[in-house]
Amino acid sequence: MLRRLLYRKSAHGPSHLRGNTAVLRWLVLHQGENPSTDYYVLPRLRESGLPVVYKNLDSALPESGDLATGTAVVIIRYLNTRWARALHIHRAQLARIVYFMDDDLLQPRSWNGLPRPYVKKLRKYCHAHTADIRDLATEYWFSTQALRDRYPERAAKLVTPRALPEDARPLQVRNAVVDAPESPILVFYHGSAAHEAEITWLQPIIAQVLARCPNVHFELIGAHAVNVLFRSLPRTRVVHPMDWANYRGHCRLLDGHIGLAPLLPSAFNTTRAHVKAYDIARCRAVGLYAAAGPYQEVIRHAENGLLLANDPQIWVDALCALAGDPARLHALRVAAQKLLQLPPAEQPAPIGMIRTAPEQVALTRNPADSGTSRIRPDVIRPAGNIRGSVGMES
Repeated sequence: MLRRLLYRKSAHGPSHLRGNTAVLRWLVLHQGENPSTDYYVLPRLRESGLPVVYKNLDSALPESGDLATGTAVVIIRYLNTRWARALHIHRAQLARIVYFMDDDLLQPRSWNGLPRPYVKKLRKYCHAHTADIRDLATEYWFSTQALRDRYPERAAKLVTPRALPEDARPLQVRNAVVDAPESPILVFYHGSAAHEAEITWLQPIIAQVLARCPNVHFELIGAHAVNVLFRSLPRTRVVHPMDWANYRGHCRLLDGHIGLAPLLPSAFNTTRAHVKAYDIARCRAVGLYAAAGPYQEVIRHAENGLLLANDPQIWVDALCALAGDPARLHALRVAAQKLLQLPPAEQPAPIGMIRTAPEQVALTRNPADSGTSRIRPDVIRPAGNIRGSVGMES
């Protein structure tokens, strides 16, 4: 009963916005460049053919014109007091206010098992603003059907992830292991701090694989605690967490072979989407994925990846089998690259070209740590010049 009262609202959204349907521009509020914006929201807003302004809600102050008449606002995951106040003040003139969520950020009971720093962040930016989100949002965009089912009263629109345009240009998958079977095989796990359970679960698996397969090397991303857990293993490197732009650059230079995406049962994990498949393909690798998860939406077992039960021995055997079969490994890596191909309508422009929108349209994108916005054309960057986390939650 309490939850129904807490989340109850009109099926048509807050009354103060029902008459404002004409969208003239978009304003995106997020915490700098991040995978949630790029995988889910950016592609949709580009298709709208309208100007888009991106604001870092932590460093950018609301400025004159940000919330002008006809502006549609998209809140990416998080909200703070400053921007909530500004939205309340100007909401009568806004076309719509969208709240986007790609994890269960609004139910604290779903956060059991998450690291304390992450839970603290969720309480500050999400739970503390539950009432603001409920009062302001005219519509919701959720990343998975599981999230929609968990919040049926929100009548959320399903917004699934898309591969990034800059990743659509083919990456060369080297086949050196066929000519030199003893060549190093790079296995990696790029989980964030929110995946403590998966990192701990993988440690004995990787220890067995490294003992059985002398050609296997392992990379993972993590801070001091992760380094302590893995530093005794041979041929293992622990990379410090990176922001989204640096992580994407790291992936495109990695030339990995096998990426890991385990997903242990939890209330938080049941609402995740399959974006890790795109991250692994960007590293030129094939993925080993948890079968009980979202990856069945894009992975065909033994064709462009492997779907495995949460049995450590199954993961050990699958890794060792691939490490000992270079021809099969190469074929799977090549097939996995097709995950990054965009539908024909979304193909990026040739390198060096600027894809022009209608004359009145400009795309505004502020740097991750900037409080200001810079208007520029929608430039499709060459593959070597990417803007593009691990250490982030998504």
